Amino acid sequence: MLNKTLAALTLAVCALPFAAHAQDAKADDAKKALAVKLAQIQQKNDSVQLAHQLVNAVAQPVIATWSQNIDQNVPADKQKDVREKLDVELKKLLDATGKTVEAQAAKTAESALVPVYVEKLSADELKTIVAYLESPASAKFQEAGGQAANAWAAQIIKATESTVEGHLKKFDEAAAKIVKAATGAKPAAAAKAETKAAPASASDGASGGIKTKVERVEQKQ
Repeated sequence: MLNKTLAALTLAVCALPFAAHAQDAKADDAKKALAVKLAQIQQKNDSVQLAHQLVNAVAQPVIATWSQNIDQNVPADKQKDVREKLDVELKKLLDATGKTVEAQAAKTAESALVPVYVEKLSADELKTIVAYLESPASAKFQEAGGQAANAWAAQIIKATESTVEGHLKKFDEAAAKIVKAATGAKPAAAAKAETKAAPASASDGASGGIKTKVERVEQKQ
């Protein structure tokens, strides 16, 4: 009888690590499933904006380069026509690049995001975040967030406008002295800077949008 009892206890003790391992694996799978769900939500909510930002990063240097090229190499009476033709090609570039980037944003969301979420967040935290993002409150907050950001920015601009203009004036005066000392010529007046609240609505799909015209880039003196 004693031998049978010892044998049973030995089997039970040996089985414990396997049971614990199975429970850990199950918990890991559940946590990963939550991380995948969170990645899918983020991909749905943020991939378009992310794509716009990445395309914008590609487009702006191209616009600046060709705008300068036109100013330097195209006769003034032909610049308008050249810019209009380049705008057509620029739209093609933005459309093609946008499709490529958006496709990759959707394709790589899980592989990029899930490992980070699994490492940085606990299962309970993932569960809480997913529950909130899937709630009606989250949708209402996203909708109100853009309007709130615009209202905030507008108040900041109103309160700081005169001070910022003073800073700009001091810069222009200092820059004018530097240029005059170097060239002996009176520099052209710098264009007056305007500060506006950038649109921040979540429904815009992009932060500030993408400039789509090869406009003349004025060089500040």
